[in-house]
Amino acid sequence: MKNLAKTCVIVTAFLVVADAAWAVNIPVSMPEPFVIVSVQREPADLGTVWGPGPYSVLTQLYARVVANCPYHVAASFRTFRHEKGKAVISAKDLSVAVNNKEIPVEKGRATVVSSSKPTSAAGVEVPLALLVKVTGANRYPQGSYRGALVITVMAGP
Repeated sequence: MKNLAKTCVIVTAFLVVADAAWAVNIPVSMPEPFVIVSVQREPADLGTVWGPGPYSVLTQLYARVVANCPYHVAASFRTFRHEKGKAVISAKDLSVAVNNKEIPVEKGRATVVSSSKPTSAAGVEVPLALLVKVTGANRYPQGSYRGALVITVMAGP
């Protein structure tokens, strides 16, 4: 009987606390939406260009996305600049596409992937097929040029 009394007291106390909790309107904070992206650290070597062109190269890149909400991936491209600052490849001589979507050079961005649901805790690997086309390479000084594919991941479908 002694054990039964303890059990009843514990259950009664629990019910009283639970009853009190129902009577109080406690705001529940929802976690803020978040999106995290990571990409490979080493540069993609697009090869050597010579002559009037056209020259095209396709390379496969990947981004890892972790999100607790729907998200979309947008891309933009900063044009190729000569290593010694001698020249910049003009947007009229350059076209860039990611996943078969034309990407603006030096202005704006385009959505290349979107998801209507969150990722798992491990995230997802997002393929980014980068296609770069250059024409008129003979109009630019010889040397190395560097450009940047800018990946932006945002919450929302």
